Amino acid sequence: MDSLRIAPSPTYAREMIGARILEHAAQIGGEIEILEAGCGRNWNIDLGGISYRITGIDVDAEALRYREEIVNDLDVAIVGDLRTVDFQKGSFDVVFSAFVLEHISGAAQVLDRMVDALKPGGLLILRTPDGKSVYAFLARLLPFWTHVLYKRIADHDKLAGKPGHPPYRVVYDDIVAREGFRNYFDRSGLTLIEEVGTNPHLYNIGRLAPIGWAAQRTIAWLSRGRLSGTHSNLTLVAMKR
Repeated sequence: MDSLRIAPSPTYAREMIGARILEHAAQIGGEIEILEAGCGRNWNIDLGGISYRITGIDVDAEALRYREEIVNDLDVAIVGDLRTVDFQKGSFDVVFSAFVLEHISGAAQVLDRMVDALKPGGLLILRTPDGKSVYAFLARLLPFWTHVLYKRIADHDKLAGKPGHPPYRVVYDDIVAREGFRNYFDRSGLTLIEEVGTNPHLYNIGRLAPIGWAAQRTIAWLSRGRLSGTHSNLTLVAMKR
């Protein structure tokens, strides 16, 4: 049976993540340790009511400086490459990574390090575009300047593409796809407990969304099933056995 659920609203995936972390915190009791791998400029998960510490790691020093000095919500901040930075093995209750793996050559190596950082029973939470979706196909096909232009228009972000500001260039290793993640979980001692597909780019275009939906499904049909037309992004929650 297919476990993928399509999010009914723009905030559904974030709310689901918050609920899963709160549930996990209640089960283990006390303060929880969170590793945010590729922490960027903000944390947008509501964890009100529990005690937690966040260790943030990012290769973008400017984004991390903003997070430390302006947002001021990190307990530990580390500038470093996720492929080489020294994780504390078995020391985190939750490892969270949002829209990072698609930018990394060597994503499987990074996933290995994330899993090593988890305590037994800990949660690995990933948010990423599905590399086998229509959206990812177009992201690889279109030149980078179009990504920047879209971000500036759709998100009204005049600083898009500047140091410390997304978008960032994409790589899409083979593992960064729904099937790739499922296979990885199976061989790495992880149990998939949540799988949600989202379409934030269609929400962003407002009244043009029906046209976007039609185009997405048409391209998926033309690909003869090689590309997904139901979602662009994935939100995955897995537990370390």
